[in-house]
Amino acid sequence: MRRYLLGVVVGVVLAQPAPAAVVVVANFTPGEITFTVGGSDRKGQTVTLAPAQVAPVTVSGPADITFPTRPANVTLRLDPYNAYVFLPDEKAGRRLEGIELPDAPPERDARPELNPAPREPVKIPITLLVDDVDPRTDRLWQEAIRTRFEEAAAVVEAHSGVRFVFAGFETWESDPTIKDLRGLLTDFEGRVKVKPGQLAVGYTSRKVEDREKDAASFGATRAFPTTHVLIREWVPKAEPDKVEVLIHHLGLALGATLSPDPGSVMRPKVADGLARIPQYRFRFDPLNTLVMNLWADELRRGPVANVADVAAANRTRLARVYKALQKVRPGDPLAIAYLAELDREIVKNPDPKKDPGVVNPKAPEPGAKAARSPRDDVARAVVRAVAERARANTGPGAITGDDLTAAYVKAAASAALGVDGLPADSPDRTAGFLLGLAVALDDSDGLRSDALTAEAVKGAESDADREERLPVLGNPTIRGRRDLCRRFVIGCGAGELLTPTRAEELAVNRSLSLVGTQRQAGLSFPGLAAELAGVAFAGAARETPDILRRAAAKFTLADCLPETGGLRDGLSVERFEDDYSDAGDDRFGAVLTDIRGRVKKVPAFNR
Repeated sequence: MRRYLLGVVVGVVLAQPAPAAVVVVANFTPGEITFTVGGSDRKGQTVTLAPAQVAPVTVSGPADITFPTRPANVTLRLDPYNAYVFLPDEKAGRRLEGIELPDAPPERDARPELNPAPREPVKIPITLLVDDVDPRTDRLWQEAIRTRFEEAAAVVEAHSGVRFVFAGFETWESDPTIKDLRGLLTDFEGRVKVKPGQLAVGYTSRKVEDREKDAASFGATRAFPTTHVLIREWVPKAEPDKVEVLIHHLGLALGATLSPDPGSVMRPKVADGLARIPQYRFRFDPLNTLVMNLWADELRRGPVANVADVAAANRTRLARVYKALQKVRPGDPLAIAYLAELDREIVKNPDPKKDPGVVNPKAPEPGAKAARSPRDDVARAVVRAVAERARANTGPGAITGDDLTAAYVKAAASAALGVDGLPADSPDRTAGFLLGLAVALDDSDGLRSDALTAEAVKGAESDADREERLPVLGNPTIRGRRDLCRRFVIGCGAGELLTPTRAEELAVNRSLSLVGTQRQAGLSFPGLAAELAGVAFAGAARETPDILRRAAAKFTLADCLPETGGLRDGLSVERFEDDYSDAGDDRFGAVLTDIRGRVKKVPAFNR
């Protein structure tokens, strides 16, 4: 079969153990490029890339790359676990540019590996299945799907170092009452059991509800690590398009996300005819190639059940790449979901730049008390006051809903005013009030689980105190909705801890992350409006000298929310993609502009 690039053509100048690290190099020039890559010992390898080829190159750490230009060869330094692109250059013929990755790399990436482990292919057995409504004989469907699989597997291995190994054919009985792909995927997962470390790829001939022709119309899978991939058999119709759809979903199963690169198999609208052009060669984009290689490294270490199993250094590397992917395709729900999991684990292990097992010499002695700021002291007092008010809210006179929220705000403001040792007009009182209110009224860990805010809220409440508070908190609402109360106070805390722009970005990303999770009701534009109103309230509170006294006397948070009439609620991932595509879509931008305008019109922010 044609249409895939073979692995990188490599000639090793001197035999040496396979390096443990990797860089990704792409050739986006019109001609073939041959270059050498070597470490500090000057030993190296020769690599040839065809036009439009993207490939991982193994290195032992920081390495030098030498490539031909006009008038003479150029040598540059490559950092491991980064991606680089050759581009045409009018003067020199070609130039090499690195793709910027946010944040700092682990410290260990600055030095070569002393005992590098081989980067042998990671083998994953795959069983190929069709459901019980496939009309073909076993010989026909097995031949067609096996050929398709072999071509797709070669593409994936060339980019990721993961070798999908054919493990057999099977069939399964799919549920005839299910009409959507995600439902059929759940049914497939329940009916077909897969051993750890293996993957089942199932083709369904069930008729499903047709949507816009994008990747989500042709198949479904879960984020890495996953065990099942489900693909429709009869759409698209052309075999090259079918191969591309399979490559796309195998990429998703290995941690790749959608990419704006128009030549990548991870573009949102695959099977658009590009695969049928004779000159086209299947390829991943550089960032997703790097992501898959990082996950492959984790598989080399052993089974990966969840993000908690990932080595600290790789969590940092993966977070950098997913942030770069999110930057080139803002609002991608899958990239956001990966970042949420990675950031949560990074918070638990806050020094990923250090090698695992290395003791931090600056760590406090066991039992030593961490210093708290005046803001933390106020925040702790606020959280305690809310917890005490919650415990007192019993019996026939117990209140709920908006009244309960008002009571909590009054208790919080009184506690902030009552902290001793601070000037009456100290900004730490207002800051602690905002932060404490966010911790006390949020039962979703919105600030505790975000890497940007987790460290700052640790001083507001201990884990033990939180476990005692949550069961008695009750149901505080704003305008009768618990979610609006929760999102508003999260905005208050983020608005205190971050710049307004960054706090707004977090609010948008939080909303988008709810699109891709089955644990939530979907994206809520009223919820986003509430969080942005909380950010605005934090800014206004810092400029309002008597805010705490007003809140301690009588204050209604409902007056701080904008009008939400006409804002859509509970958008599923399918509906969001249909109507808004992603956060970079002009239609989504129009909604954001509308919400910002509504927040600006709130009377409480215009005094």
